[in-house]
Amino acid sequence: MAAAHEFAAGGLDAAVSGEAADRALTSVRDGGRVACPHGVMPDPTVRPGVELIRYNGARSQDATDKLNRLIDSGPFDVHVARTFPFDRVVDAHRALATHYVGKLALRVS
Repeated sequence: MAAAHEFAAGGLDAAVSGEAADRALTSVRDGGRVACPHGVMPDPTVRPGVELIRYNGARSQDATDKLNRLIDSGPFDVHVARTFPFDRVVDAHRALATHYVGKLALRVS
């Protein structure tokens, strides 16, 4: 916990659930998010002001096969709605909280 506070003095923006992460949940800032796959028991305990987001961690074979068929069907364009320089990664994560048609990208070099 002390390491999380030292790393992000204002509080973490997000955390991923798990045994080690559960100990760090008290470091998530107001307005932060905790991601947890459906079916994890017990539920992570988050305080008011922190959002618990559930997601499906396992993809079905049918979904994987459909994705592979789409990829194999020919060329397609990926619309990148916005690109951020790596030193603005915080801004990119904040932008994820809004709706985008397309993808966000980080420019590493």
